[in-house]
Amino acid sequence: EPSRAHGKTIYRDEASLMAKLRELGSSDLELSLKLAREGNERYPDSSDAVERTWFVCKSLTGSGRSEEARAEALKMVEKYPGTSFTNDVQRHVLFAPQFEPPGR
Repeated sequence: EPSRAHGKTIYRDEASLMAKLRELGSSDLELSLKLAREGNERYPDSSDAVERTWFVCKSLTGSGRSEEARAEALKMVEKYPGTSFTNDVQRHVLFAPQFEPPGR
């Protein structure tokens, strides 16, 4: 169960944060983005950082924020080359980016 401090949702440990992130999937893109970024701030060198960065890119793309997603994807390729999460982001964000919905 999360607690709140200074407007952030604080999970007691990385495992509970990751469990919540995986449970959310794409059901709440803003919350997924917030949790993934919060996790990467708190646990930047963890083995789950690459998956959280994948959630950041996926959430930004799903929210129509393609320029931000692309910038995050480029950093991801540099920081985590050759992982399955990075390869997925390369395919979906860098090589075949979603187009902005009409009217945006």
